[in-house]
Parts: sequence; structure tokens; C-alpha cells
Amino acid sequence: MDESELLFNLFYLLLCMCIIYPPEEFQRLGLTIEQLFSRLLGEEYLNFVLYHKKRTSLNLFVHSCLPALYFLIHRFKFSVFMEPELEKESELDPDFPMPQEAKAFKTLTWKVAQRFSLMAILVVPALIFNWYQQDWKRHPISQTLLKFSNVPHSSITEIISDIGNEFRRPNIYKKKLNFISTVITTENWIIKTSLYNVYFAHQSDTTLSVAKTETYNVSADNTDTLQMVSIVVKPNRVGVPDFHIRINALEFRNLEERITRPIVIPSNIQFHRNVIDRFIDVFKEQVTHNPIYKPDRIAEKCLGCMNEEPNIKIHKQCEDIDRDGQPLLSENCCSNCYCRPMWCVECLARWFAARQNEHDREVWLEQKCTCPMCRAKFCLLDVSYIEKSNNTTVGGLNDPDDMRI
Repeated sequence: MDESELLFNLFYLLLCMCIIYPPEEFQRLGLTIEQLFSRLLGEEYLNFVLYHKKRTSLNLFVHSCLPALYFLIHRFKFSVFMEPELEKESELDPDFPMPQEAKAFKTLTWKVAQRFSLMAILVVPALIFNWYQQDWKRHPISQTLLKFSNVPHSSITEIISDIGNEFRRPNIYKKKLNFISTVITTENWIIKTSLYNVYFAHQSDTTLSVAKTETYNVSADNTDTLQMVSIVVKPNRVGVPDFHIRINALEFRNLEERITRPIVIPSNIQFHRNVIDRFIDVFKEQVTHNPIYKPDRIAEKCLGCMNEEPNIKIHKQCEDIDRDGQPLLSENCCSNCYCRPMWCVECLARWFAARQNEHDREVWLEQKCTCPMCRAKFCLLDVSYIEKSNNTTVGGLNDPDDMRI
């Protein structure tokens, strides 16, 4: 294999990946199968089920043509025009001869792959034509929807009509999971689309549960992470397969609000349901890097939740300089807080987040806040975990020195 053939193989592989898993750039340029064949497919909102029957069939046909197209281009580009040159090169390189067994195996493998690629472009159209017969009655989507009918051997026209009507309503939830999958929830249905199939579940007889969570670091300092939640959707209809919905943990609450069925979360699985939960965990992690504070007296219970014991103290430790090392203006400097420990780290983190600009989430950790009691300005560097010892006095809320403002 020479350099030009290697480059062609890499280019064609990349092209196939972009066709099967179209990136955002291809979608914006209208170079996806759905966009190029939009007239053939019709509009999704007009007939949801028919649109996806055509879409999945078209995807299967186009993808089945890719191997045959590769061999066709390769034959004209390399086998016909470059075959004499390759033979000469092989004759001029006697030091590294290819064993006859390896050459025969390579030839046999190449021919078998060609035969299979030709079979694909013959078998797949025949299969699609078989699905198309009798108004797509044999299509896998039709076969799945037929199992939701309460009357044996009845028509699925009413089910298709109900799904289409609910899809056209404005209160549906539609979220793209990745390049090839989308989850849709309507008033009564949970739907997941994929390349070659569409999964359905009727909310009245479906159970949902969180299977696992996965956390990925998206920055080198481990402060910015991405958490994915895998939800198993189990329809209770006989013959209807289960399917998974893998979404960002921050989207979980939006999905949960659109589903009438409860999503079971095992006790051993924890994840951030919203931005605040994610911020609290990052806040806690950052506080662990600050020096430990040794208090004289602490409150019995956190004033925020009244459940946990206070475990943090606000006291000035930061230097009043900006990113460039320049001194801050006096009104932007942190100040000393003379309150005794009265808050748990989670409540203080919620207080901190509630006073930040919702549209500047990326810089929340760099911002400042005020003490809930004395209004002293502080930043994340001024928050420390407290060291509890036997000599630490625990005072009630009615003590004369509870707080100094």
C-alpha cells in the first residue's frame, strides 16, 4: 500500500464516519442524510411515524452502499490505473517479498469483502421494498407499535395518529442525546430515535430507573466535570424491548418533569440534578484546599438546615489582588467576619450560589459573597473547614456572644 492509497483509505473512513455520525458542522451545512433527502422524507411534525419509517430505511440503504462505493472507487483509482506500476515496484523490491500464503490470503479476503459489499446493495433494497409493501406494515416500527394495541390483529392507524397528534403539541420534551439519537416525551409516550430504529414506551405501563452514572473530567484541574446518567426504560408490553436514555445529569430534572411515571433512583447512586448541586460539590472540593480553622465556640446546629453541625468558618485569608496581581479597589476587597461557626458547608455553598449571576456560571468560584449574618464580604479562599476538638465549646443560639455584627 503506497502513500496515496493510504491517504485515500483514511479520507474515505473519515467521510463514512461523518455520514453515519454527522458532526454539527455537517448539520449546519445541510450535509446530513435527512437534510439532503428532505423532500423524500417529508416533514416530521406532519406524520411522525411515517417520517421515521422512511428515515431509518434511507439510513440503512445509504450506509449499505458505502462499502461497495469504496471498492468501486478503489478499483478505478488504484487497481486499473496503478496496477502496472505496482507490479514493477514489486519486481524492483526482491529484499522483502510477500509470502505466497499471505498474498493468497489477502487476495481472498479482498474478494470476499467485495462480494459482501455487492450483496448488501442487492439485499438491503429488497428488504426495504418488503417493508414498504402494504403501507409499511412489515417495518420494525410498525411491528413494535402493533404490540401496543389492546385488540389483537387490529390496525395501528389510531396509535400512529395519537403519536403524531401528541408530537405536534407545544409541551413536548425533545432533547438530542448525541449525533444519532434523540429522546422525545409526549403526554403519553416516551420515544427514542436511533439510526435504524425507533423505540417506544407508553408511560401508563412503563417503569424507569437509573442504571448508572458516569463522571468525566473536562479540564486538567478536575474542577469542571461532565456527569452522564443512564436511565433504563422498561415497557411492560410483551415483546417490546427495553432501551436506555443517556443524558447529562443537569438535564435529568427537565426530563423528570415531563414524565408522569417516577424515575427510580437506587440509594447507591448519586448525581447532580441541577447546576446548584454541581456547584456545591465543586465548592466543597475547593474548600478542602484552604487551611483548617480552630474555633473556640460553634453553634449546635447549622442555621440554614438545622440538621447538620456547623463545619466551616469564614475568615479573611485571601490577598486583595486581581488576576493580574493588581490591588483591588477598597469596595471590592474582602473583610473580616467575626461570626462564630454557624453554617455547614452545603448551606453556605447554596447561599453563595444564590447570590451570583445565573448567566456567569463559569466564574462563580471567582466571585464574592457576603456573610449571611454580618454581611462581611468574602470569597472562596476565605472559607475553611473547622477542626473539632474536645476543648471546643458548643453554644446555644441564645448565648450573649452568639454573633458579632
